[in-house]
Amino acid sequence: MTEGFFDYLDVSEFPAPEPLQMALEAVEQLTPGKFLHLHHRRYPRLLFGHLERRGFEYDTRCGPFDSCKVFIWRKEDNQAYQQVLIAAADYPGWPE
Repeated sequence: MTEGFFDYLDVSEFPAPEPLQMALEAVEQLTPGKFLHLHHRRYPRLLFGHLERRGFEYDTRCGPFDSCKVFIWRKEDNQAYQQVLIAAADYPGWPE
C-alpha cells in the first residue's frame, strides 16, 4: 500500500468538538479510491452517525496506548475499501 491511497489525520491533541469537525471536513475531500486514516485519543462515538448520514463507511481499530484508529471511505468505493483492509490489518479490532 502506498500513501497515495489515503489521507492521514491525527486529531488526538485537539479538544472537542474540533476532532469531529476536522474529521467531517477531511472525509468530504476524499477522492475516489482514497480513504481517511483518522487517529484519535479516544473512541469518537459521535462521529459515526454523521459518517453514515453522509454516505461513508468505517472500520474502527485499536491504536497504540489505547488510542483509536478509524479508517473511513465512501460507500461503494471498492478500491478504497480494499486499501482499508490492507491498512487496518496492522491494528487489532476495537472491542465492542
